[in-house]
Amino acid sequence: MQNKNAVLITGGADRIGREIALNLADKGFNIALHYNSAKAKAEKTRNEILSKNVFCEIYKWDFNKPKLIPDLFEKISQDFELSVLINSASIFYENDFLESTSDEFDKFFNINFKTPYILTKEFAKKTPENSLIINLLDTKIVKNETPHFNYLLTKKFLEDFTKLSAYHLAPKIRVNAIAPGLILPPPGRDDEYLNRRAQNIPLKKKGDLKNITQAVNFLIENDFVTGQIIFVDGGENL
Repeated sequence: MQNKNAVLITGGADRIGREIALNLADKGFNIALHYNSAKAKAEKTRNEILSKNVFCEIYKWDFNKPKLIPDLFEKISQDFELSVLINSASIFYENDFLESTSDEFDKFFNINFKTPYILTKEFAKKTPENSLIINLLDTKIVKNETPHFNYLLTKKFLEDFTKLSAYHLAPKIRVNAIAPGLILPPPGRDDEYLNRRAQNIPLKKKGDLKNITQAVNFLIENDFVTGQIIFVDGGENL
């Protein structure tokens, strides 16, 4: 039997994806939670969600194998009637354009762009009217100077795809995106790193995970918004 009023969150075991999952569970959504390697974190998040009197199931999948994604979506659709898709999973590390290998590019492209592309298509085939897709981007999509070349390139792809799919899937499905700024430190860094960088942005402070969930809640509740990118970045994109 399908669990209705459900949301699929990719990369939902940790960091921003996890916070979104817990927030939506508080709002009464049943949660289909994807993870790749963080099984212990996924199980912990699932247990927290179950304690909120909603249903949650976890699904392990390697998004570097995009041809298999329709199989994953079919499996999830047997358990849930999805009305929201949140594409949060991504990979992030430094790489140089001239030194990057084809395999590196394929991995960034598959996980950061091709997976949301395929999931959006599968979601559109099965979802009911008045559904919603939210893509997680990055405030740096407005820039071109970066040590994270393939990461930024794929996020720029996803930005344009957000707008294109919003047009082509309307009025049945709304598609929007959130572009976070200084919310969580990257691996190997701490909050002091964010605080130092925050001195160079207009609001001169780092953000909080609640700022992301507030944006998610707005996009869920406001049914007259589609094709929009919400920058949750303290004005950094300016």
